[in-house]
Amino acid sequence: MSANSQTEGRSGGRGSVKSCLRTLEVLEYFMKSGEPARTIEISEALGIPNSSADEILRTLASTGYLSYSQATKLYAPSYKIIANATAIEQSFFGSGRINEVMEDMRRETGGSVFVTQQNDCWSESVAEMSGGWAAKPDVEPYYPTEMICFQRNSWRPGTNFAAAMLAQQSNVDIIQLATRTQKLGLGPKGPTLMKHLVDRISTTRARGFALCRRSASIPVDSIAVPLRVPHGVASYAIGVVGDPLFVNDNDVRQMLSGMQSVIYRYNDRIRRKTTVSVQ
Repeated sequence: MSANSQTEGRSGGRGSVKSCLRTLEVLEYFMKSGEPARTIEISEALGIPNSSADEILRTLASTGYLSYSQATKLYAPSYKIIANATAIEQSFFGSGRINEVMEDMRRETGGSVFVTQQNDCWSESVAEMSGGWAAKPDVEPYYPTEMICFQRNSWRPGTNFAAAMLAQQSNVDIIQLATRTQKLGLGPKGPTLMKHLVDRISTTRARGFALCRRSASIPVDSIAVPLRVPHGVASYAIGVVGDPLFVNDNDVRQMLSGMQSVIYRYNDRIRRKTTVSVQ
């Protein structure tokens, strides 16, 4: 499914606001490039009119989110972005705890760690920390971005990360998501084999993790577990990816034990922080 189709689906069919999306693209440009840039460089890199890029950059600079040099004509991110992001992280993600848990999990497992979130009917990777494996553009495996897919005559989670996120939701919520997915044209209409979907997620919920082993079409192993965040309105999951990650069931048990110990420490720190805040 194309990025444009996903955007239209997430916005409920309404037209996207181009200026808003382009503003985010400008910020992502600086995130990826890591260097100051002139208007023309950003315009060419993003494929947008120079006038549009200039308007966005001037607006961001006037509000303090970008800094600007009149002498060099260079723009760069302002520390205001960091300060505001830090405040958001403190309130909604445990003040750096997500980064800590990713580092701990990488040390415990030796694999690459990914955090995903649910965005309506889709799953998005929002953070990653490279370990013993890193995706390469020419060999990066394809995984569905849909939370729920219709495959082999039944509905099922799109990936094991999606399963870990769905495991935090009620069966009613899961069926409603599947129905919305159907309305977006991502699968056949009707209540076809919804029980299979609910049963698969119930298994993940009971086990506390979702596994994906290497195969002819999937070149890497991965294991994902639910991740709860303060004030979260979307479901999150954290998992480890590697090639190979485990060879047998004993490896899986050891990997899961290490991951769960990290999650337990994370939840305990969040709980204590919340208790102190309430007091």
